[in-house]
Amino acid sequence: MPKVLIVDDEKSLLLSLKTGLEEYKDRFEVLLAENGKEAIKVIESTPIDLLITDLKMPVMNGFELLAHVFSNFPQITCVVMTAFNTPEIEKKLSKTAMMKLIEKPIDIDAMISVIIGNLEKRESGSDLPGISLSNYLQLLSMEGRTCIIEVQGKTDKARGLFYFIKGQLYDATYKKLKGEAAVNDMLQLKDPKILLKNLDSKNNIEKRIKNSLMGILMESAKEVDEQLVNEIDFEFDNDYLQLIDSIEPEVEKLILSDNSVNEEETKNKKGEGKMAKSDTTMESVLENFSAVSGFLAAGAFSPAGEVMAELNASGIKLGEIGALANDVLLKAQKATDIMEVGRGQMVHIEAPKAHIIARCLNEAGSFKDTESGKAHIHMVVILKGDGNLAMAKMRLESIIKDMAPFFR
Repeated sequence: MPKVLIVDDEKSLLLSLKTGLEEYKDRFEVLLAENGKEAIKVIESTPIDLLITDLKMPVMNGFELLAHVFSNFPQITCVVMTAFNTPEIEKKLSKTAMMKLIEKPIDIDAMISVIIGNLEKRESGSDLPGISLSNYLQLLSMEGRTCIIEVQGKTDKARGLFYFIKGQLYDATYKKLKGEAAVNDMLQLKDPKILLKNLDSKNNIEKRIKNSLMGILMESAKEVDEQLVNEIDFEFDNDYLQLIDSIEPEVEKLILSDNSVNEEETKNKKGEGKMAKSDTTMESVLENFSAVSGFLAAGAFSPAGEVMAELNASGIKLGEIGALANDVLLKAQKATDIMEVGRGQMVHIEAPKAHIIARCLNEAGSFKDTESGKAHIHMVVILKGDGNLAMAKMRLESIIKDMAPFFR
């Protein structure tokens, strides 16, 4: 029978949860612990399928417990109870792993839903990983922790350090790397061990990291996305992989080598894509991309690939690139729909000289349908190879919502 371990220092809460879950005793067994130290004793003596833990506890807190589980029992699915949960936080956490948050005060129905949902997925053979390193770092930031996180690689045993002060990631070191470069390398480690250490806030830690933690994680997620694409079997639709393989050389042909055009060409480019005076408001929305480092062009497309508005003074044949990216996006959405993993909304293509990001916003029920009064828009953003990819993705999320009213 599956075993669920619930950890919290409030005895009354534990007893209430035990009583509330009693009617499900034929489906799973509930075990209790009042702190991380007690929980580790249980985990080391009994196979646990699901761990649900609070973060603030005496003796050993939830962060220390999660670090121990992360390093020694990565197969255990983890759920965190926190008073700081919001839909936005959970959305951000879900981008890098499937860890779930339960908001305090605890709602027993929500607890039951989380437990049953996780156990049913496990019974069906679905892979339910435990907490990821990126999720762990986000929890530390969310809770405003001041600490050091030591990370050790599984193969070369090299040790790295993350420095947090009041929830802000100040610095990181790994091998000979410092700052964001060290963070990026550590985030790519497979199955590392982590250790939580105290940090005196009076220590003079240089703030080498200027970007936000979420921005760094979004950039790193690009690497994870590429790994996942390599692991997924796309035999049901080989056209998808063929499109990915073919789009890079096509992009090379369509992007001018020096990314510059003369004045007359620029005027012509601004006139392409069936732009009209009535579209100036959409164009002004696209202007928000201009501040992104390395920005080359952006366009809003109909689901059929027709250019509706564009910001493009770089000599790029945006309509042709958009059509290619549109095909890749539709194939990716079909793939995620077939796999029942949630609707795919974004594709990132890394070419030798540029990044191409294709994003879909569809308010209809199906990814391929367009309903009257509901926005269905595809957007394509193109950056130089060394452009600020994380900032472009964040701007895209905001801008595509601002464009939606024009498509309803």
